[in-house]
Amino acid sequence: MGATVHAAFFSRTGDPSVIEWGELPDPEPGPGQVRVRPQAVAVDAVDTLVRSGRWSTPLAIPVAVGRDLVGVVDAVGPGASGLHEGDRVWTSSAGYAGRPGATAELVVVDRDRLYDVPDAADPVAFVASLHPATTAVAALHLRAGVQRGETLVVVGANGAVGAALVQEGVASGADVVAVVRDRRAADVLGEWGAEVVIADAGSAAEAVAERRPDGIHVFIDTTGRADTASAVAHLVPRGRVIVLAGRTSAEIDLWALQVRELRVEGFILSALDVSELQEVAGRVNARWAAGRPLTANVGEVLGFADAVDAHRRMEAGDLPRTADGFVGRLVLVPDATSWGAPRTTR
Repeated sequence: MGATVHAAFFSRTGDPSVIEWGELPDPEPGPGQVRVRPQAVAVDAVDTLVRSGRWSTPLAIPVAVGRDLVGVVDAVGPGASGLHEGDRVWTSSAGYAGRPGATAELVVVDRDRLYDVPDAADPVAFVASLHPATTAVAALHLRAGVQRGETLVVVGANGAVGAALVQEGVASGADVVAVVRDRRAADVLGEWGAEVVIADAGSAAEAVAERRPDGIHVFIDTTGRADTASAVAHLVPRGRVIVLAGRTSAEIDLWALQVRELRVEGFILSALDVSELQEVAGRVNARWAAGRPLTANVGEVLGFADAVDAHRRMEAGDLPRTADGFVGRLVLVPDATSWGAPRTTR
């Protein structure tokens, strides 16, 4: 048997129990590829969709779980220019579409899907921010095309993605209205520059309409529970609803959609092509370099071998929360005992 590495992987789709902690062949980087030694891997909801088979994507079975990683370059394959052993890198597109997953001692990643880690970034805090930050940047700029002065409504603003949407929206000059049920989050969201509305997701559009009677330009629900039809009714002409948590169905007035030139657009980060991912990565890194990163709360740091437990908790919604009501992220590291207390970028 050749050289091996330890990994949290699955050989068939199913519930979290299909994840094994064991050995896989030591990967060799091919042309245009880089071998990376992960320092931290985020646990995302989409990871559970891939592992369960609910989201159909090509898988090179057996495949390690996880897509977001921060690590160190271990070896560079032929033609993979611009990186050297020891460089710190990150990626947000491992583990689906036939690519190797992130939760392993060594992972091979295509060179064009790797980006430099900002000098000041802590691996745990940075990897926790990647999915929320990349989702927010891509949804707001590549899909919604949010403009300065436009009213942006974010439902579920105390979640990881919701908080990143609020921060990026404010930084882009939008008039941000943050909708939450947990009043504890209001002070922080207000400090960021958002107006806070306390309401259930289902009544979010109606509650915001009382504050913004002239209408909504961009409406994004991160919970999957908002009344999309009501949101459409409160859009200004050429307003947009970006669907990134499509858990319910809605009957939408197609006549209003046509004559007011409205858009209801689905969004999934996994659909971005390489050039779009590079644009988003550049924006995310620029925020860090400028000392204004899109932040995330690290709720708990677990070991790679704890991936089964992490997936169970993610599916159950059993995620830690901060004292001010924000959802904390789960992060996996090779050796959790070496990281001490959970980190946060806030």
